[in-house]
Amino acid sequence: MYVETQEIPHFTLSKLESLRYGVSIRQQLLHQIITTFETRYNCSLSELEGKLENLEIDEHPAWEDSIEWRNGVEQLEHIQQTETIFIWLQNLLKQSVAY
Repeated sequence: MYVETQEIPHFTLSKLESLRYGVSIRQQLLHQIITTFETRYNCSLSELEGKLENLEIDEHPAWEDSIEWRNGVEQLEHIQQTETIFIWLQNLLKQSVAY
């Protein structure tokens, strides 16, 4: 069985830092979005979702906001996991440069 291999692109510390910078900008934006909702509703996302479930507040626009808020929280969690991978790659690249 023949498996076609792709060439691995050259990856440098400066390229990694550039990627990390882009991710940090996105992370700041997501924090701003989350803070906006926390301020608007004066509660956590889970509290807002509970209020919606118990019909304690009007569905519109809170339901739509809760979806956007949830997406922001999940994307932020994903970015935080990505940051761990960036740190691992950075350490790996530093080690390979040292040799």
